[in-house]
Amino acid sequence: MDPGLEAHAKEVAELAGTVARALGLDRRGRGNVARAAKLHDIGKLAIPTEILAKRGPLDPAERSLLRRHTLVGEAMLGAAPTLRPVALLVRSSHERWDGRGYPDGLEGEEIPLGARIVAVCDAFSAMREPRPYGRVLSEAEALAELRRCSGTQFDPRVVEVFCRTREALPVAV
Repeated sequence: MDPGLEAHAKEVAELAGTVARALGLDRRGRGNVARAAKLHDIGKLAIPTEILAKRGPLDPAERSLLRRHTLVGEAMLGAAPTLRPVALLVRSSHERWDGRGYPDGLEGEEIPLGARIVAVCDAFSAMREPRPYGRVLSEAEALAELRRCSGTQFDPRVVEVFCRTREALPVAV
């Protein structure tokens, strides 16, 4: 696995575990969310590097192929009976609170809570890392962007808890 993707997956898993705990998920639920967060991009192994590293906008065919990564990830993980709950979260990790996500167009509470947690943590991590298609945001800018997208892209309750956990961290000197 690409070292950058591996570091991203590890960070998303740590963030998701913290948020899942703050939301009161039980031990099994927290474990499933953390595993889903760690594996949420596993389906990208099937996506050509040229698409993943493209600096400009994706064309419709490239976007369609990229959007299949959640289904590929679900299929890979679902092959192991103990990972089936994780596979469902991976499938739904790019759904949006307003129903405009993929692959199923789920909306609001239809989206599994674990997938909503992964979505917020993934977005925060992505905003804080160098990417071919955007600048790195500061912590404050990334939190502001999550709040801006709360209620459309993201579950407002998950965003609130996520931001509260981040703001409670000591400031590095």
